[in-house]
Amino acid sequence: MSLNIVTDVINMPQKKSKRNKISYDSAILDRLLKDPTLSVEEMAKGLGTYRQRVWRTKGTMEEDHIIWGYTAVVDEAKLGHVVYMVLMKMRPMNQDLAELIIRRIGRTEYGKQQVRLIDVLYTNGEYDWVVMFAAPDHATARRYYDSIRVAYQEHLLDKPILVDVNFSLMREGKVNPELNRLKEFVPL
Repeated sequence: MSLNIVTDVINMPQKKSKRNKISYDSAILDRLLKDPTLSVEEMAKGLGTYRQRVWRTKGTMEEDHIIWGYTAVVDEAKLGHVVYMVLMKMRPMNQDLAELIIRRIGRTEYGKQQVRLIDVLYTNGEYDWVVMFAAPDHATARRYYDSIRVAYQEHLLDKPILVDVNFSLMREGKVNPELNRLKEFVPL
């Protein structure tokens, strides 16, 4: 019995230490999600730790691809653009489909079509793929939608659905600073 007590005592600090590391990593991620422009010094000060520790932890998360990158959240409406989503039901994933998707995204064909890809999500549910993009007008969005439909034709189960987004309440974990504009959509 005393051997079990000694083992438990030895393991306790490690469990607590691992928990503290996870919460510390989460605290750094929370700050980066809130404001990715924060300097390492500002984060360290806010966390009550030293700059080197934040820099090292952030670097490790970037190397491990926990953090893919940093982005700006754009209010497409202020640029005169509309956000759209394409919802697709596809056949089961196979090598050809995976290569087609990787190739299309890697070649950045969407940029040539004057659209900005916002998110491309492989999902589990009624729809298998959700593609969110911004376009300057409905004609451009329709051309991009048609290019998706043609490119993935042999993999589709149904015709994809094109949806335009009326208003973004939250994107990339950021609450729209003009959230109260949602009231504009209340019918008179």
